[in-house]
Amino acid sequence: MIKAHCHNHFPVMRRASRVYLNDLNSGKKTVLVVFLLLCRNLLQYFIDLFWQRQDFSANTADIDTVHRGRDRFGITTRLAQCLAKQAKETVRSAYQKKKHKPALRSLNVTLYSHFVRIEKFVGSGFDWAICLTGSGAPRMIIPCKSTVHLNRLLTEGFRLAKTIRLGRDKQGRLFVDFILEKERPKKKTEGAIVGMDSNYRNGFVFSDGQVVGAFIYAVIQTFTKRQKNTYAQIKSLIGRALKQIDFSHIKTLCVEDLKRVKHNKKGTFPRVLNRRLSHWLYAYTIELLSRRCEEHGVRLEKKDPWKTSPLLPRLW
Repeated sequence: MIKAHCHNHFPVMRRASRVYLNDLNSGKKTVLVVFLLLCRNLLQYFIDLFWQRQDFSANTADIDTVHRGRDRFGITTRLAQCLAKQAKETVRSAYQKKKHKPALRSLNVTLYSHFVRIEKFVGSGFDWAICLTGSGAPRMIIPCKSTVHLNRLLTEGFRLAKTIRLGRDKQGRLFVDFILEKERPKKKTEGAIVGMDSNYRNGFVFSDGQVVGAFIYAVIQTFTKRQKNTYAQIKSLIGRALKQIDFSHIKTLCVEDLKRVKHNKKGTFPRVLNRRLSHWLYAYTIELLSRRCEEHGVRLEKKDPWKTSPLLPRLW
């Protein structure tokens, strides 16, 4: 989206840390769920409107459209502007990825500094107080406890932004995503260009000799057909493996672009092997790897995977 003002004069890294509101009383939970339902309905209304108009521009919504949503749902102009902006971003992203019109199923909304204020909790039992200040959002104070992940990010130099994401997951649990920011390090100008092969059997193999995540294959072989939470286990193992990579001498990391590697492969492999191959979470791996590269100032590039694995040590 085109922004009227730039609040950061330097490039920043952004991370999110989820905190579940397990200690919230039932009255506040009910109010928040009703608010999330209202926001979801208005977001879908704006999405339908922009998609019907074929409005995929990066410009903010015009005031007449904002007032149309405000009057239809009986909310404030400021909240309508906020949701219209989020709907615009959703529609534009779906159009650029050549997808169909988005149909919202989850309950979540991003609230900016106009609606929320984050403070240290005064007293014992909680760490943070999320103050919803009105302007269309319900006026209340949401106390919550910190988490190990949130504390680690704060220790690493990230600072809390003035924006949160409020939502409810598939199990019906309310949560708050804290958004954290930190100045992005400059890209390295010295170092080696290293290639990485994401191998189902051997883990992540690098052209400089590093091999991490080789133990993941053995774990996948132990999974049974009806075992639950296997993907969550693999995600945890992938995160642990990528933390072992030594980026100190790497200037550019080249990875294989395997986005459509499984396209038109239905029926090629036996059902058991296909189920195990589904735990090869390439997209998730690249997402985590891009964050690690960003933190170390390493440039990440995607390459055509054609004949890269046999020639990996001398290709890059």
